[in-house]
Amino acid sequence: MIPLRIMKFIVIAEKGFQQNFVYLASHGINTVASAVFGLIYISLWRSVVPPSGFGDYSQVTIAQYIAFNQVILWFVQFGIRMHVRISQAVRTGNIAEELLRPVSYFWYRMSQEAGVITYNLLFRGIPVGLLLAFVSFHIPRNPFVWLWSIVAVALAGYIGLVLYYLVGITSFWATEIRTAYWVVANLSLGLGGASMPLEVLPDAVEKVARLSPFACLCYYPARIYLGLSGPDLIWYSVFWSIALTLLAQFATGRARARLEVQGG
Repeated sequence: MIPLRIMKFIVIAEKGFQQNFVYLASHGINTVASAVFGLIYISLWRSVVPPSGFGDYSQVTIAQYIAFNQVILWFVQFGIRMHVRISQAVRTGNIAEELLRPVSYFWYRMSQEAGVITYNLLFRGIPVGLLLAFVSFHIPRNPFVWLWSIVAVALAGYIGLVLYYLVGITSFWATEIRTAYWVVANLSLGLGGASMPLEVLPDAVEKVARLSPFACLCYYPARIYLGLSGPDLIWYSVFWSIALTLLAQFATGRARARLEVQGG
């Protein structure tokens, strides 16, 4: 028996999942476009990586790295619109009603968006992987690699949600959040290793990127999935999941207090 307080968040996630079926045809077009971009990235990297490879990456491995990230990008970054939903609620005043609901606002938003990104992975990300499989894709044979990869990707999706939740919550203090969004989005792509391994960055930048939450989005899951690193990398994701959750809860409390002080 699932406790009621957990069951209500599962229902919210289901609603977030189901609402996307309205845009199924549009998402199919996006899926094809994402696969095309993946092919471009793979071709580009195959042309610049020497036959002997670099570091842990051969020409084949780098193609598999790019293909895997094109799949999980729909889960960890693409399609996450939480910041827009929060900003619109603040702008229209609906946020006052949402905060009155007898559920945690943070977990309400996280549950709803979790349903959305699960849909993105199943109906947008995995089809991209199937299309790219004709060019290059890695299938682990070790069941434990699958297990730790699933854990790493799940934590990556969670971290991505919290990052964009934090962007959205800034709308309580700022009239425009586009700057905050573009900063987080570009850092996620640049320091997250979505389109390139972090090893190609300058040493100082690479060290910072590895310690940042952005590396948990694509770089660490990809290395675990490809068997280039062990599951110990997951501890970075666990740390950032906890740290960002505490920060988000703190920001939510401050936002609620600000709304109440100003009259709701």
